[in-house]
Amino acid sequence: MLRKAFILVSACLVVSAAKLPKLVLDDGYRVVGGEVAKNGSAPYQVSLQIPGHGHNCGGSLLNSRWVLTAAHCIVGHEPTNIQVLVGTNSLKEGGQLYKPDQLFHHNYASPEFRNDIGLIRLKEEVQFSEIVQSIEYSEQVVPANVTVRLTGWGRTSADGSVPTLLQSLNVVTLTNEDCKAKSLYPEHVDVGHLCTLTRSGEGACNGDSGGPLVYEGKLVGVVNFGVPCGLGYPDGFARVSYYHDWIRTTMANNS
Repeated sequence: MLRKAFILVSACLVVSAAKLPKLVLDDGYRVVGGEVAKNGSAPYQVSLQIPGHGHNCGGSLLNSRWVLTAAHCIVGHEPTNIQVLVGTNSLKEGGQLYKPDQLFHHNYASPEFRNDIGLIRLKEEVQFSEIVQSIEYSEQVVPANVTVRLTGWGRTSADGSVPTLLQSLNVVTLTNEDCKAKSLYPEHVDVGHLCTLTRSGEGACNGDSGGPLVYEGKLVGVVNFGVPCGLGYPDGFARVSYYHDWIRTTMANNS
């Protein structure tokens, strides 16, 4: 998740399953700027997997049939190209795989990264337990200058490996005005985004895409982009409160 310089917007790469490189897992426990998440501390976190290639993106369980993620994680894919791993902090052992039957996004615009939010409907209901739980999404705007929690299996550096174990990092929210002022690409930031920034060497990276940003126990953001990754520029998230009507109606109309 946390990394050195990263010039490409790796969190926003959309590639076909046939072109995905096989990710190399890292058994190390040390991650620049973050820490290994405690078992069960993010029971809503899922890994979106490409069969034959492994982890590709993150996501969050909203209920037993629905996963919230980034649109760029599912655009260009058929449901049969994705599997959803739940119930484990490790990419190498444990957990249960579920298959999607439908994918949805909200008029996603690339490469501007607008409306970068998506939903996955699973074929069968997830079985909840102490380490598998849904998370409530927030309908309230998150204030600036508050601490939020980011989790994911993103790369530990621009060209590094994917950590075996789920990583966790506390970051601080920005106003959109501050985000634009500090970003190399302010045109990427719009009303549907939430930004965070702590310091150089911390934040989201390739593999964290689609994963959760949590404030006071509720889902407030979905990892969208980092431009560039790890050089002290803001990370961008889909602001869940902005899309809550679309989330609610999409799930209700397709249950």
